[in-house]
Amino acid sequence: MAVINYIEKHLKTFTVKSHKHNYWEIIYVTEGVGTIETEDKHIIEYKKGEMICIPPYLSHINNSSIGFKNIHFTIEDWNPPIQAPILIPASDSLKDFYTILKLAYRYFHQFPIEHPISLAFTTSIEAFLNELIQQSTAHNITQIIVHEIINHYTESNFDLDEAYKLVPFSKEYIRKLFIKEHRISPSKFLLQKRLMLAKQLLSKKEDGYLRINEIAATCGFDDHAYFCRVFKRETGYTPNEFQLKLLTDNKIYTPEILKP
Repeated sequence: MAVINYIEKHLKTFTVKSHKHNYWEIIYVTEGVGTIETEDKHIIEYKKGEMICIPPYLSHINNSSIGFKNIHFTIEDWNPPIQAPILIPASDSLKDFYTILKLAYRYFHQFPIEHPISLAFTTSIEAFLNELIQQSTAHNITQIIVHEIINHYTESNFDLDEAYKLVPFSKEYIRKLFIKEHRISPSKFLLQKRLMLAKQLLSKKEDGYLRINEIAATCGFDDHAYFCRVFKRETGYTPNEFQLKLLTDNKIYTPEILKP
């Protein structure tokens, strides 16, 4: 069973010298910005509303040019699904965690560690930590896929399977995480990025604008006929119809225009 064995606050502080703990240290930032540097040169930049989890026996330094405030605690007999330091980004869930943490701080300074109220707070905090880490890990995984798609979606030879290989999890697991977080599959996200660019190019009216087959190639489609079929299926218009409609209405494409 996990036990919180220490909980305290930093009032406005600029530097905490190199130190380490026998247990996981959790730091919730209540004010300011700064960096934590570990003995293996891993640097975590943090700001107000974020949280850092640091493994046991890992020396680290905390620095801030403007000063920081936080609530920090150590927790023993906790076995999270991570081994390295991790930053938990600000979120509604983390705000709720902070509400519990503030109450825990108050009561841990009134009752001993083994008191039922202290143990109840520990149980809640442990459950929250596990969920927050899972959410953060999922976010990091999907952001790798998003980054790869954004950087390569205009390349017709871009292979989404190569992006999956950058993450040490199965393709199906990554796909499910992506859908859960973005409410769309990676392949659909890739297609939407290509079609959005196509719509923007189709709306250009200046002399020398691209032909349909050139737009298809520019947007990552190496088959003109396939591009036209997909465009019609997704928008309700052929590329020519879409372009004619925009030209007739004298409009530039925005995502709100021509929703079928």
